[in-house]
Amino acid sequence: MPPSIAAAWPSPGRFALALVFGLAVTLAVASAWGEALIETVLPVSRTLLGWIDDRFGILFLGVEHNWQDTVVRLRVNILQLFVMGGKVIGESPKGWLEVTTTTGAMLQPLVIGPAIAFALPGALHTRIAAFALAALLAFGFLLVDLPVTLHAYVWDMFIDNLDPDRFSPLMVWHEFLHAGGRLGVAVILGLAGWRLARKAA
Repeated sequence: MPPSIAAAWPSPGRFALALVFGLAVTLAVASAWGEALIETVLPVSRTLLGWIDDRFGILFLGVEHNWQDTVVRLRVNILQLFVMGGKVIGESPKGWLEVTTTTGAMLQPLVIGPAIAFALPGALHTRIAAFALAALLAFGFLLVDLPVTLHAYVWDMFIDNLDPDRFSPLMVWHEFLHAGGRLGVAVILGLAGWRLARKAA
C-alpha cells in the first residue's frame, strides 16, 4: 500500500473504536426513536402496498408489542380474484391474512450503515457528513424495504401452499434480505455515504 494511502487509512484499533462509538449512537437513537420512526413511515408504506399489489385490501397496519419483540403487523383481505397453482383464490368473508416483521430487522441498515460511514477515514467533519448521508440513504431504503417485505411475507404464504416451485424475483430478494442481506445493504449504504461525503469535502 502506498504511504499516502496508508497514512489516510486509520489503524484497525482506531477504526474499531470509531465503529463502536457510531454503533452506540445509532443503537441509542434506534432504541429511543426507532418505533416512532417506523410509525411515521407507515402511511407511506400503506400507499406503496396499494401500488405494489391492489389485489389486497389493508385491514390493519401498525406497530405492536408482543411478548418478545416490537413488530410491524399487516392484516389484509383479498379484493380481487387471482389464480395460483391451478386454484382460484378469492375473498373469504370470515378470514384474512396476517404477517409481521420485527422493527429491529427493518432498522438494521439505519443502525449499521451510518456507524460504518463514521468509522471510515477522513476529517471529523467529513465523517459526520458521511454519517448523516448514510443515515439518509438508509432511511430511503427503509421506505421501500418495509412495504416490500410485508408484501413478500403475504405472497410467500400463497407460494408455499399453492405453488412452491414458482419463481418469483420478489421472493428471491426477500430471501436474500432474510438471510443476512440487510447487513450487506447496510455496508453498501455506509460506504456510499462515506464516498459522497469525501467527494463533497
